[in-house]
Amino acid sequence: MKTLKMQDFKKLWWKNICVIGAFLLVIWFVSLIFFPSYNQGSVEVLIPQGADSLRIAKILSQHQLIKSPFLFILLSKIFNWEKDLKAGKYELTSSSLIEVLHQLRKGQIKIYRVTIPEGLPKWEVAKILGSKGVVKEDVFLRLIDNPQIFKEDYTFPLPKESLEGYLYPDTYYFVSDENSQEVVKKFLVRFEEVVVPLYENWRGNHRFSLEEVITLASIVEKEAWVSSEKPIIAAVFYNRLQKGLRLRADPTVKYALGNFRERLTLNDLRTPSTYNTYRYSGLPPGPISSPGEDSIYAVLHPAEVDYLYFVAKGNGSHQFSQTYEQHLKAVYQYQKEQVNDSLP
Repeated sequence: MKTLKMQDFKKLWWKNICVIGAFLLVIWFVSLIFFPSYNQGSVEVLIPQGADSLRIAKILSQHQLIKSPFLFILLSKIFNWEKDLKAGKYELTSSSLIEVLHQLRKGQIKIYRVTIPEGLPKWEVAKILGSKGVVKEDVFLRLIDNPQIFKEDYTFPLPKESLEGYLYPDTYYFVSDENSQEVVKKFLVRFEEVVVPLYENWRGNHRFSLEEVITLASIVEKEAWVSSEKPIIAAVFYNRLQKGLRLRADPTVKYALGNFRERLTLNDLRTPSTYNTYRYSGLPPGPISSPGEDSIYAVLHPAEVDYLYFVAKGNGSHQFSQTYEQHLKAVYQYQKEQVNDSLP
């Protein structure tokens, strides 16, 4: 009897051990699926096109986002999720395996929030987008210099040479590895939404084309530091154009030089570029930056003033003058060292 009792005890002991072991195994299995694998911050992960669950599991494991590649593969195959795992760049944390699978299935890829300030030339816009990983700078610039690629997509006329000035400054949201043409289209869509209605409501009042309005607005954008002065500066340029005077706008020379540095030299003012409004009359061939809504509105609704000149005071504002004599006095007062450059 004692022997039988001992055997029963051993069987019961082993049975309990198996139950406990199975329970612990279930807990371990559940923890792998539903609890974070590692304690770390977010990690950018690129899932390439055509990657199967095996390759994705290896990538996630290398980035310490999952502990069990086998379990990842098993679950994706058991639930037939493998075909739903989407390529792209993700910003993942070491969340649970099931959460990682959920994000990959939903395609919750990294979203880039990019703000483009007013008054940037195309190469600076390209640099911002490139630094954010949205699109390569050279690819973006090639598209910008080939507007005809997009001419069938919009009702408003696109310029022939470049989309400079049409990259409307605003905050945009891009996904990683977004098609480069789609990136450009987002700028043009926003331009169509904001700028085109302004122009359409005004078009009957003046002979300027949309491109000419944007060109002048881009110069106003670079000249004006104080928003309230934009309509006055726009009026100065209109008045000079009507009288056959050259615009003599420093920003157009800086654009020709490819560098918007603060101070120009006399040699810079001799730059043989059609963008140099010190040498050539009328508007430059195209915009020199992407103007904001305020600058565009200022060109469409300039102030009713008869000023022909203005000079920077050094505090962001300008002194405006009706005659060249008044302008010379203002130059002597605010920028004596530039008097020799201030010819009509």
